Amino acid sequence: MVAYRTIEGLSAVAESFDHFLIDQFGVLHDGVKPYRGTVECLANLKARDKRVVLLSNSGKRAVSNIARLADLGFPRELFDDVVTSGEVAWQGISDRSFGAPFVPGASIFVVGHDDHDYGFEKLGMKLVEDPAAADFVMIAASRAPKLSLDDYSKILGDAAVMDIPALCCNPDRLMLTAAGVQPSAGEIASLYGRLGGSVTFVGKPYPAMYAFARTRCGPGDSARTLAIGDSFEHDICGGFNARLTTALVRTGLSQNLSDEELSSRLALDSAAPDFVLPGLCWK
Repeated sequence: MVAYRTIEGLSAVAESFDHFLIDQFGVLHDGVKPYRGTVECLANLKARDKRVVLLSNSGKRAVSNIARLADLGFPRELFDDVVTSGEVAWQGISDRSFGAPFVPGASIFVVGHDDHDYGFEKLGMKLVEDPAAADFVMIAASRAPKLSLDDYSKILGDAAVMDIPALCCNPDRLMLTAAGVQPSAGEIASLYGRLGGSVTFVGKPYPAMYAFARTRCGPGDSARTLAIGDSFEHDICGGFNARLTTALVRTGLSQNLSDEELSSRLALDSAAPDFVLPGLCWK
């Protein structure tokens, strides 16, 4: 049996850490409103001069997420910075650290929402309507359930067979919607791989996300950084691989896990959390 410590709130361990990397959707809020106690928890961390960086596998840039957090009721002074997978992807394209064809000025087909601004036009990217005519495919978001995986297979099939590379800046495989749990951008990226295309992933649990987040934390010992999330696959695995202490909250994607299911999952997964708590609260 994997050992972990059950705590009722962050007050039990907060003094052991200086930096907190906290997931957004499923931890802070449900997409409509904050979970009970989350705003108070952030306020308590900041009152104790803790560095709070919010992490998200959002395909959009950080500034868009900051605006949305304000709309949801999270004042800007309650966190120090926001790191999104979309921001890390944008920066990687901007400084050419991903290499060709993921460079400014490329022609791209964006898998995402038509009314969302992902910021790539600012890098001189040319948006095309046919993925087979793109230098690469940017997988930023899923439109499920409006579009099914079969729909995406038809849209992307030719590009995958032509081995047009894809960059996935939202590795989440599942997402919570009004219609229940639906396939997210990461699942579309996996589908693209099964169709024959090559995919580069940016975001949790991949190293570049945590390296970028560490630059936003400032100086300090990584042993005094706590990564908090609701996803085993992304938050806990990513924090574990980055050699951080991790905490699983039983909200969001883990909200329906029974005690038995949680124990079974922990017994099978080497990247087990150090702490488990009912939700992001202070107590």
